[in-house]
Amino acid sequence: MRRGTHAVSDYLIDLLQTSIDGLLFGSTYALVAIGFTVIWGLLRILNLAHGQTVMVGMFAGMVCSTIFKLPIIVGFVAAMAAACVVGIIVDRVCYRPLRNAHELVPMIATLGFWIFLEEAFIKIYFYTWFRGYMDFPNPYTFIGYDVGPIRLRLDYLITLAVSAALVAVLYLIVYRTRFGLAMRMVAESHDIGYLMGVPVRRILTGTFLLASAYGGAAGFLIGMASNLASPQAGTLAVVKGLFAMILGGSGSIVGAIVGGMTLGVLELTGAYVVSFAYRDAIAMIILFAVLIVRPQGIAGKATIERV
Repeated sequence: MRRGTHAVSDYLIDLLQTSIDGLLFGSTYALVAIGFTVIWGLLRILNLAHGQTVMVGMFAGMVCSTIFKLPIIVGFVAAMAAACVVGIIVDRVCYRPLRNAHELVPMIATLGFWIFLEEAFIKIYFYTWFRGYMDFPNPYTFIGYDVGPIRLRLDYLITLAVSAALVAVLYLIVYRTRFGLAMRMVAESHDIGYLMGVPVRRILTGTFLLASAYGGAAGFLIGMASNLASPQAGTLAVVKGLFAMILGGSGSIVGAIVGGMTLGVLELTGAYVVSFAYRDAIAMIILFAVLIVRPQGIAGKATIERV
């Protein structure tokens, strides 16, 4: 009987440990989802190339840390800067020339850019390193703090702290600056923005930069926590980011945060309880269940349309 009790106790402790790890790592998914949410809120388009800001940021951080042996903070800034370059290209190539086209046209353009950039990185990557992924140095590997039976990894704690700081900065930008006021006005209506003298084009470009910077930050943190960089990271980021945005509630920054954290918990607990091979399937099933009960997402607000 005691053996059975100890087995159940150990199982519950391991499950709690897995849930906490998922919650901490889920903060990176929240950053990716925030990037999708910001673009969706202003343009009402899905920037499918946003995942490539994550991939480019991951590689920029890896190159700075591995090849140039630069401090980790320099790699982090370089990741955000490189992602911003991708954001500017997406704005100039995929959105600005097509702003008067049907809303699906720019989305398809971002899909094409996503495929092009990923294939380009795959070719360069395999010709350079000859393997499917590259080690991403993590100076905090095997460092952590014990809280009772729970082990808190330092890299996960840093990931959560950085993500929380970036969310706080985003809040200040959106609600405490003139740029944020202009963003919210443009989100309501581009025409009203033009009539009020708001430089709509510059606001949209700035929004792409902001969303891309957060994607680059997420790429760096994901690469550091998982100890690798891969050209397929952008594809995974698109899946995880859209999943988190829909789960939390499309168009809501709070929803993106809640969705990202929830996704992190669902993935790791699903992998622990069932199997690692089914973690994405389990998370998807739970997403469908949530959307059946709350179509607006966990943190989304229900809307009533008059017919």
